[in-house]
Amino acid sequence: MAINPFSLNKRGQFGSVGTVTNPNTGSSTRQFVASFSRWYAVRTRTMNQTYQIYGTDLQDTIDIVIRHDPSIQKQFLFLDTDGKQYSIESISPDDSGSLNAFDILTLKSVTQKGTTKNG
Repeated sequence: MAINPFSLNKRGQFGSVGTVTNPNTGSSTRQFVASFSRWYAVRTRTMNQTYQIYGTDLQDTIDIVIRHDPSIQKQFLFLDTDGKQYSIESISPDDSGSLNAFDILTLKSVTQKGTTKNG
């Protein structure tokens, strides 16, 4: 896969939903808690790839590219630079051992309780 490392120009966070206590009020809320962050780029699908996933569970997903990282697991959530939260639907790792190895993550937008999904 020919990817320019300089195209990884956005910083996203991987983490999970956890209980966080507000230090001012003492109340607890469930929200995204970041574990680590990675540089990423959104990968554009070809028209053929778009047609192939039409009508499947992957229809409303996006693909991002990150440097190969075996610590990325499907149970993580992803928070992009715009504050949108995604679940990881699939991971296509590059286990070639190459210096420039990249993984493709397929992400699906998470609709949070009490919010509306736009787009």
